Amino acid sequence: MNLKKFTDTSLTNLSRAADMLCLCIGDPRTIEIKSPKGTITKKVSDYAIHFQCQWRFVKGSQILLASHDIYNPYDESLVHENWDWDICGREKEQSSVFDVRSKELINEFPLKIRNIYYADTCDLHIDFDKAIYFETFISDSTKREFYRAIDNITREHTVVFDVDYSGEVGFYE
Repeated sequence: MNLKKFTDTSLTNLSRAADMLCLCIGDPRTIEIKSPKGTITKKVSDYAIHFQCQWRFVKGSQILLASHDIYNPYDESLVHENWDWDICGREKEQSSVFDVRSKELINEFPLKIRNIYYADTCDLHIDFDKAIYFETFISDSTKREFYRAIDNITREHTVVFDVDYSGEVGFYE
């Protein structure tokens, strides 16, 4: 995927589906999705990136939000021993660190993308305005899906990593 299309667009929202981070980039739009049950409409952003690898948002020397925050309770003194990280929508004290701090980070939005690039290892780095940056860290030596970029305008998906039909590993569209 040509990353230049993301430059000068803005990060407008973030969320999670279980422990997968979802970044919404660009303007909102409505798309139609056909399913066996019929056609539904869904509100999406121009672009989205879904992460299934290690990631973090950083400002200066402070980590604002990181992938492992999903699994940690915001206030350990107020949670019971069977606390479940995967429940969203709880009171702040019962929520995960991610669920609380992501709302704080969203208060900084929109964040304009100033630069975006892949490292040789396919880690992704995004420089935003307000001195905030985002980076991934692929922590596996084996290849599987680490993240995918979704262009909701063209419906193109780019998967990092995947195996294409020739057996080559890397970016797959």
